[in-house]
Amino acid sequence: MTIYGRGGVDVRDRRRLHPGVLALAATAGVSTLAAVAYFALRSPAETPAATPATAAPVTPSAPAATPASSPAPATLSSGSWMISPADDKDSYLTADGEYAAMSDVATALTVVGGLADDSCFSFRNEDGEYLRHYDYRLRVDPPEDEDLFRQDATFCPDGDRSAAAFRLRSKNYPDHFVHRRDTELYIDEPTGDADFVAETSFTVRAS
Repeated sequence: MTIYGRGGVDVRDRRRLHPGVLALAATAGVSTLAAVAYFALRSPAETPAATPATAAPVTPSAPAATPASSPAPATLSSGSWMISPADDKDSYLTADGEYAAMSDVATALTVVGGLADDSCFSFRNEDGEYLRHYDYRLRVDPPEDEDLFRQDATFCPDGDRSAAAFRLRSKNYPDHFVHRRDTELYIDEPTGDADFVAETSFTVRAS
């Protein structure tokens, strides 16, 4: 049975949406989807943050090699030494019989504090004989318990003792230097020329 309400209209027709409303709703939905799609396309793809590069470990460099320095030249002092002319390292102070001489045979002498002055030096060979001057010529003699012998056997370095080359003055003749005359040795007064300086200059090397 059909029930009629007021005005004779079926009440079920009141639940239906107006066609215009449906059209508006459909249009709004399409616009929303279009906007979402537009902004999705406009937004840049999220890029993962770049990972900072890890610095390679720094390996400390080896220190620069220091050039080996040459050993300091020896200077005259107490001890066992080979004594050579400053300009002839292959010649050595030694003895030829009773006299001092230069030789190509390497010979060591023991240097001790001066017998007459311990700020100076005396020179002794392996036989216990001392270098001394006698009549201005150098010779080697056994020790004597006399002041003259001690004076004759004492020689004092001239000038800078730290220098590689040295010159020796006689203790009791301080204006006389130990001087090479070829292979023989004397104490002589300076002549004032360069040759005399060279002939009175000596060096030492450890024996």
